[in-house]
Amino acid sequence: MLKKYLFAAVFSIGLTGLNAQVDMEYWDHDSYLNIGGGMVMPGENLKSTSDMGFFAKNGYQINFDYNYIFGYGLGIGASVEYDQFKFDKEAFVEYADPEQMWVKGGYSSTKFGLNLVANIPIVVSKGNFAINFFGEFNAGLRGFNIPSIDLAYNEIVNKYVEVTYRSRSNTMGYLGYSGGLQFIFNDRIGINLSYNALLRSRHSVKYSVRMFDAADELYEEENYMNNFLEHTGFQLGIMFIFGKH
Repeated sequence: MLKKYLFAAVFSIGLTGLNAQVDMEYWDHDSYLNIGGGMVMPGENLKSTSDMGFFAKNGYQINFDYNYIFGYGLGIGASVEYDQFKFDKEAFVEYADPEQMWVKGGYSSTKFGLNLVANIPIVVSKGNFAINFFGEFNAGLRGFNIPSIDLAYNEIVNKYVEVTYRSRSNTMGYLGYSGGLQFIFNDRIGINLSYNALLRSRHSVKYSVRMFDAADELYEEENYMNNFLEHTGFQLGIMFIFGKH
């Protein structure tokens, strides 16, 4: 189905390119819902394997984005996005040097934000096919969780024989943007291709540490890592358009 729509889009552009025109009133008082997903890539500090790095690897993201357009392609909206990064187990084993390690989950982040959106619609065939270039600025709140990690050590080489890391509640603000291209069919449904990015900003990520020594005595502490948590991603989605007659 996707290949069919993309072929139709390219074919239509080739046939009717001379008649295509920008129509800044195309979206007036209409709205659209975009449901998409794709690959997410951690920034340099998230994927770093140094002391302050997070050992994150590429993962996936899912996004729900709803926008209402007032006029001239400008509008506001809201978005929910879930990001999941894999954990670089091999690099962390080399760094922490345990005898055994167990990991559950990866790095996860859920965002709730507001959108400011601008569109440049190009009507290729009125009522049948249009192309929309769009850009969004996003701002909101973001949660962030680390994976659960359990390490086992030999008491001869380490003071603690068991060390566990657990995530704590982390909520922070974020700023980001996205932009891309949309193919719209029959003023009702479309395909969304986009790039998105979280702007570089430093945050503290809280976690707890539990440690047992050879005498089975428990030591507990709350700790945090302070670093930059930006990332980028690519998404493919489907659009549903509301308000067209």
